[in-house]
Amino acid sequence: MTAVHPCKRAARLPAPLAPLLEPATPLAVLHALLNLPVAVVLFTYVVTALSLGAGLLVTVVGLPVLVLALAGCRLLGAAERARVRLLLGVRVAEPEPPAPRGDAPRLIAWCGAVLRSGSTWRQALYALVHLPWAVFSFTVTVTLWSAGLGLLTLPVWYWWLPAGDREIHLFGDGALLGSTPFELAVCCLVGAAVTLGAAWTARGTAAVDTALARGLLGPSGRAGL
Repeated sequence: MTAVHPCKRAARLPAPLAPLLEPATPLAVLHALLNLPVAVVLFTYVVTALSLGAGLLVTVVGLPVLVLALAGCRLLGAAERARVRLLLGVRVAEPEPPAPRGDAPRLIAWCGAVLRSGSTWRQALYALVHLPWAVFSFTVTVTLWSAGLGLLTLPVWYWWLPAGDREIHLFGDGALLGSTPFELAVCCLVGAAVTLGAAWTARGTAAVDTALARGLLGPSGRAGL
């Protein structure tokens, strides 16, 4: 029997509630939270390594540094494909490897193949494109889940606040919450709606992450031609 990742399971729940209760949702949230630190590392590496290699092209070490920097992009791309497979349950095929040409010595031919490889440059491009998306997805995920779960559980933790601090303000002196059960119930309902929206958002961010990985970390459309 073939194992099915939680992302692929049909949870036999009402369609509007399915993302909230599916096991895949926490994995998608974790993936979105990891997006920012991972993207910062990828972006820093690509910008630093490629800038260093390009700047040294006027010397004899510039070309080897640039080739090694691009080879590192392929390794980072493999790590990202593994993260997508582990957390989102999507297997992204490996891109086509560099193809040496001509009768040059093996090392020189390999260096030329890396520099000509479109899949290698696409993996470097992934690091640049992914950073702004990572900032957005991380911010939206943290904001929605914090607000939703905070309001949803408000009737539990509200009573632990000091008696003089139970009036929560949103802007200035405008009270958002008071001490009445009706206000707490309304906030709980709003929190449930926001939490459900956060679960649907997690599904959307996972879809975008999958599209980015397939488009920039997988094989090109011409690979199978």
